[in-house]
Parts: sequence; structure tokens; C-alpha cells
Amino acid sequence: MSLKAMEIAEKHLKTANPSMWGGEGDQPSGFDTRIITYPIDQGTELDISFEYEESDGWLHLCELREKASGDLLAMLHGYGIDSVPNLADTIEDICNGRPHG
Repeated sequence: MSLKAMEIAEKHLKTANPSMWGGEGDQPSGFDTRIITYPIDQGTELDISFEYEESDGWLHLCELREKASGDLLAMLHGYGIDSVPNLADTIEDICNGRPHG
């Protein structure tokens, strides 16, 4: 797993889920479902957010976009809103073109 994927995952969870809430019980006030954008390279950026699906519960959602146009290049989701390794795996997969979700 790349260091960059781990760094982005750690930064996102510290910002959007600082209490490392796992999705059960009362949602803490610091939990943020807004899209946060991270640069990947000069022409690509990554949007990460959390969303709730009735059948699966809370998921993380990653969207890879072309920076200049905003065009969607790929979208993946994964389980775990409190796991750096789970989020980093999804980030690495989407950045390397290996969709899994």
C-alpha cells in the first residue's frame, strides 16, 4: 500500500471522523459527510465522503476526477468509516484503476 494512500486516509478520518465512530449508535457531532477533495497529481484529484445506504450501512465513497474539467474518471466505495487501512485500500485501488466496489 502506498504511503500517499495511507496519508490521505489518515487525514480524511482525522478531519471527517475524528472520534473514529464506527457507524453504530448516536452519530457524533464531529462526524462530517461533506465531500473533501485531495490532490493526487497535477491533473487529478480525489473526492472522499461518507454515505449511508439502507442495505449496507455507512460506507466511504471515493471519486477520482480530472482537476481541470471536474469530469468523473472513476468511483469506488468501501466498507469502514473508521478504518485507515480500509479507506487506504480503496484510495489505492481507485488511483491504480482496480475498481472493486
